[in-house]
Amino acid sequence: MFRKIATLSLALVVVGGVMIAVPADAATKISNGVACTKSGQTTKTSGGTYRCTTNPLSTSKKLTWLSLDCVTAANDAVKAQKSAVTTAANFKAQLPVIELGITTEIANKAEMQVKLDGANQRLVAAQAKLSAATTDATKKILTSAVGSWTSAVRAYESKIRNIDITIKKLEAAKLAATNKPAELARNVASTRESAKLICTSGF
Repeated sequence: MFRKIATLSLALVVVGGVMIAVPADAATKISNGVACTKSGQTTKTSGGTYRCTTNPLSTSKKLTWLSLDCVTAANDAVKAQKSAVTTAANFKAQLPVIELGITTEIANKAEMQVKLDGANQRLVAAQAKLSAATTDATKKILTSAVGSWTSAVRAYESKIRNIDITIKKLEAAKLAATNKPAELARNVASTRESAKLICTSGF
């Protein structure tokens, strides 16, 4: 009787030990954020492949297991951040140049407008004189003058149209340079949040 009780007690202890061992095993299951010791070591689990490394999204130098998807996403987020800083700085540096270009083109347009107005006045005057001319010699001279001033008017109008196109392009570039940093910041934040989600502890 005592021998049966002793055997039963031993069996319960063994079973109890097994039951205790399983949760202990589960507690050390490899997943994002679980501590590790050998940097660069990789291991495969049913959940995927993991690498022992530091998390690029964290300032901590602690080694933990991270899924390869997490490592890739985190590194991409860090690269995006660095690239955005450089790009934003370039756009900021371009702004004064673009603004100077706009100011210069506006001044050029004003100058061309003055010349266009003068050419139009001379054209009108030449046309009036041509209408009043009575001799063939005078008409010939004035006809040539009307043709010259007509050509001048068209040339100045063409230059003004080209200046307007340039100004519009510069204004579009200024708008892009002004708005791009904020757009980049939103993209970087989105990329970082996605990476953090992929790197969630326990996954």
